[in-house]
Amino acid sequence: MARTCICYTTDQGYLFPSFVSAVQARRNSSPELADVCLVGFDTDPATQRLFGDACERAGVLFSACRRADIEDAPAMLGRLFLSSLLPAQYDRLLYIDGDTQITGSADPLLRAPVPDGTFYAAADPMTFLIDDDDKQAVDLRAHLTAIGLSPADARRYFNSGVIYAEREAWARVGHDAWKMFSSQPAATRFPDQDILNLVGLPHSLPMSLAWNFPIFLRNAAVEDVIRPRITHFMSRPKPWEGVFAPWTAVAFTPYREIVARFPGLAPYWHRMSGRQRLRYVVQQRYKQVLETIRWSRGMRHDRILAYEKSAVRF
Repeated sequence: MARTCICYTTDQGYLFPSFVSAVQARRNSSPELADVCLVGFDTDPATQRLFGDACERAGVLFSACRRADIEDAPAMLGRLFLSSLLPAQYDRLLYIDGDTQITGSADPLLRAPVPDGTFYAAADPMTFLIDDDDKQAVDLRAHLTAIGLSPADARRYFNSGVIYAEREAWARVGHDAWKMFSSQPAATRFPDQDILNLVGLPHSLPMSLAWNFPIFLRNAAVEDVIRPRITHFMSRPKPWEGVFAPWTAVAFTPYREIVARFPGLAPYWHRMSGRQRLRYVVQQRYKQVLETIRWSRGMRHDRILAYEKSAVRF
C-alpha cells in the first residue's frame, strides 16, 4: 500500500489540464511508491461521472469535494486542506499544480524521506532577480518587505506550485495559512503563495528546480544543467492553449492525445481564439528575446546555478 499521494486540487475550470498532468504523474511514478489523486471542487454530476470514469481508466483516484469541505475557501487554496481531505494511509503528499507537465520519473523524489516537521519546495524564480537594481527588483523587495519578510527570507521565497511534504507538517502549515488568509484575504499581491511563505518558510527545505521548472527559464540556458522532470507553465499562455515560445508542439500534444483517448473530455479543453493566439505568438517571441538577454548570462543566470548547487536534487 502506497504511503505517499501525488495530489492535485482544482475547480471545474482547471480539471482538464490537471487530469492531463495527473495521467503523466501516474505514468512517471511507480504504483507501489505513490497513488495519484485528482480532487475536484464543486463539480457538477455529469463532470464527476466523466472524470471519475477517465480517472479510473488511467489509474488515477478521483475525489469530488465541495468548497464547504474546505471552509468555503477558494479552490486555489484546496492544497491547504489536503491533510484533512486525503485518506489516513498517506504519510507524505506531493502536491502539484495543474498547469504542469511531468516528463521524467518522479521515483527519486518519492523514495526520499521528508524530515519530520518539514516540506520541500523550489525557489520562486523572482528570487533570482531580487538583488538587481532595476525597477522590477525594487518593487519586488518593497512588496516582500511590506508583507513582513526579512531580506534573508525574501531570498528564500518558494514557489508553491510543487510541494513535497510530511503530512503532519503540512497540516500545521495549511491550518495556519488558512487562518492568516481568512483574516486578511486582500492583503497580498500573490495571496496564497505570499501567505504560505509567511507561515511556511521556517519549515521549508530547498529542492532542485528539476521538480518545479518555470518554463520561461528555458530561455536562461540552464535546462541542460537542471534537467527538469516537472515543468511549470506559470502564466498565460498555457500549453493546452497552443504552441507558443519557448515551448514546441511537444508540450501541446498531451492534451490532444488525452482527448483522443477520452473524447468525452473535449468540452473541458479550453483553447484560444485565433486573434488571441496571434497576439500571444507575437508577445511570446518578444519575451523570448528579452528573457534570453536578461537570464541566459550575468547575475541572474549565476544565481540560478548557485541555487541548484545548494538545493536537494534527490
